[in-house]
Amino acid sequence: MLINLLWKVIMGLTAAALIVYAITPNASLGYLVKLFALNWGIALVVFLAWPHVRGVKKGDLIFVSEESAMPLLFALPNATSKDNGRLNGFIRVEFGDGTTGIGKIVKYQGLITHAEVRLFEKDVPMKVTN
Repeated sequence: MLINLLWKVIMGLTAAALIVYAITPNASLGYLVKLFALNWGIALVVFLAWPHVRGVKKGDLIFVSEESAMPLLFALPNATSKDNGRLNGFIRVEFGDGTTGIGKIVKYQGLITHAEVRLFEKDVPMKVTN
């Protein structure tokens, strides 16, 4: 979820803009508005580029969907990534019950959504009976 990253970038850049405005002699309010516009531009570029730069990392919470399932607008994470990966790449995933599987990354994380992986193979552990 990128909402935390976006918030930190905006707050950091706003603090930097206010400091620059405070130490610049004869700065006008128009100069401050330009600094804020620059801040929002940088924040939007970071927000749009960050998922593609980062990809999916080992240990990330992800949403795993079945191959035939309809895509959901907002879904809670139901697995953890066991590998690093990029868009259209394959990674191993681990579900909450301990089962594992292999899936293809179909979508990176969004503002309030987690990365989505389409499940291809699920390993079901064999039960041993005595």
